[in-house]
Amino acid sequence: MRLFHSIKRYAPTEEKAPHSHDDFVQLFYIHQGCGIARTQDKTILAVSGQLIWVPLNHRHHLKVLKDSCLSIIHASPDVIPYFHDEMGIISTNRLMVQVMAEMEAQDSGRDQNDDSNSDVQHHYLAVFIDQLKKQSYQNDVYQSTNDIDKRLLPIIEALTIEPDIKLSLERFAEHCGASSRTLNRLFISTFEQPFREIRQQLVMEKAWQLSRAGVAHTDIALDLGYNSLSAFSHAFNRFKQDKASQKLAKNHNLLASVQQQQ
Repeated sequence: MRLFHSIKRYAPTEEKAPHSHDDFVQLFYIHQGCGIARTQDKTILAVSGQLIWVPLNHRHHLKVLKDSCLSIIHASPDVIPYFHDEMGIISTNRLMVQVMAEMEAQDSGRDQNDDSNSDVQHHYLAVFIDQLKKQSYQNDVYQSTNDIDKRLLPIIEALTIEPDIKLSLERFAEHCGASSRTLNRLFISTFEQPFREIRQQLVMEKAWQLSRAGVAHTDIALDLGYNSLSAFSHAFNRFKQDKASQKLAKNHNLLASVQQQQ
């Protein structure tokens, strides 16, 4: 095996048994919805526009929530960069998101016997792998040392399938069998953040994905439940500033580490 790519759509929630691979590495790109990746010591929540890295011989299992769509890439270790010995999230850029959006759109309406479509997909994948070489392993992700409580799953599904800044815990309290206060405590114990912050971040991550795919901000604001473009723009600009600050701090720490080793 050198490189294999497939797109899979999940109607009901699906979970793979724990396993590992000794001959290839894996990447999972979330087109829509949510994937929950679990190892022996941590759980990672990956949402639309994010890329999960799974190294060689790394025991893991993946739960994909309903109505999700993923790209699954299997690759020989010498084909793509070896990012880390631990499973995690890999950064993406605008071109990678646009390429993945085109591949997903073409796959939705493709003719199984259309070889020209396969050729286009192959070229798109080559561009994606080329851009992947410029990316890095991320630590600032939604992760927990515990399993995600099943009462949170319907909320996470709603937030990742149709992100909405107005979504409230009260909407799920009766269905989940817990009060909104209890659900909020579960978010804090799982992700060390209250629901309100998780909701804001997931909505902004979706906005980031849509913006990089070329969707107009007016349409993004409407889709994500904002009452006005100005309210969305204020929140999105602050989100981008935070991401830039995190990247700057990470580069500074990396430079300091290299200097210490010299």
